[in-house]
Amino acid sequence: MKKRLIALLALATLVLGMGACGGNSAKTDKTDSKAEKGESKKITWAQGNSGNVLVSIAKDQGYFKELGLTIDEVPLDEGQLEAVTTGQVDIASNSGTWTPVQMIAAGDDMAIIGGFMLTGSMPIIAAEDAEWNGPESLLGSKYGDTISRYATLHELYEKGHDLEKKIEFVDISDDDEITAIQKGELDYAVIGTGKMYQVQNTKGIKIVDYCSDITPNYSCCRMVARDSWVKKNPETVKLLNEALIRAQAYFEANREKCVGLMAEQLGTDEEYVEAYMLNEHYRINPDTVKNIVMDNYKYMKAVGGIDQKDKNVKLEDRIYSDLYKEALDNAVEKYSDEDPEFYKNAVEFYEENNL
Repeated sequence: MKKRLIALLALATLVLGMGACGGNSAKTDKTDSKAEKGESKKITWAQGNSGNVLVSIAKDQGYFKELGLTIDEVPLDEGQLEAVTTGQVDIASNSGTWTPVQMIAAGDDMAIIGGFMLTGSMPIIAAEDAEWNGPESLLGSKYGDTISRYATLHELYEKGHDLEKKIEFVDISDDDEITAIQKGELDYAVIGTGKMYQVQNTKGIKIVDYCSDITPNYSCCRMVARDSWVKKNPETVKLLNEALIRAQAYFEANREKCVGLMAEQLGTDEEYVEAYMLNEHYRINPDTVKNIVMDNYKYMKAVGGIDQKDKNVKLEDRIYSDLYKEALDNAVEKYSDEDPEFYKNAVEFYEENNL
């Protein structure tokens, strides 16, 4: 019971824990890049309950400061996207892909400038004696999820299945889904990243698959801002992504080190942190992944996910992959000696998922 309570509290302080992943190691022989005169170098960020690991690292390591940026995080989990469009905050990164795309399509002042969680450590669970033969097993099942789950459902749709007729969707909380699987009230359910420790330590259930095994790099959480703000601050957007790219390199090189530091910060067992952080399916990446977002959009239109459509808005024009690429080029030029393999892979990843 104590561990479960700690697990529930952990997400609320994740950003604090990740801030402990290391000291300031910003190089002093690099000159600061400056945003153009008139651009804002102070950014207000909506901080979800789970925070943003890349932001925490970039702050802790001094990457933002080195580039002349100041990031102020505002605790805000619900209503992040509305806060962006109204100007309460400049950026949000913890609200998935589905809703930002809906808002852009409807003509809201919203744009995608990068990403955060490329894929989550999101397992599909079932009872211990359940059979699993891939996504086709969802057909005819009671499924703890919604039709918005592109990662598990888009291939079934593309094969011609009427998802709403062939699957009984049950939209309830992760905790209730786990209980429902144990009682036999659900056949399968998708569980969020923050529940990995609970899933691994709950009797009567098993992991049959992961969302990212079905659809690699499905685009979990996008980084969004007002389109009008991006147009006024393109250099700031590039500097921001430059810092986040460098933070990703640090994270990938220091995952195990950060596990211990985070566990100490949270006052919890390292096993809880390891359950998601060291899981191969937990992948963070600031890349815009334009091609994947556009494929999400195609699926959304097909299953009725676009309620309103502004004919004057083209989604592809609101995904700023060009600004991200300029940031990546700058990062490669300035920091590739820190981790040549990482930056080589980052360029290849961009080309594969945006061009």
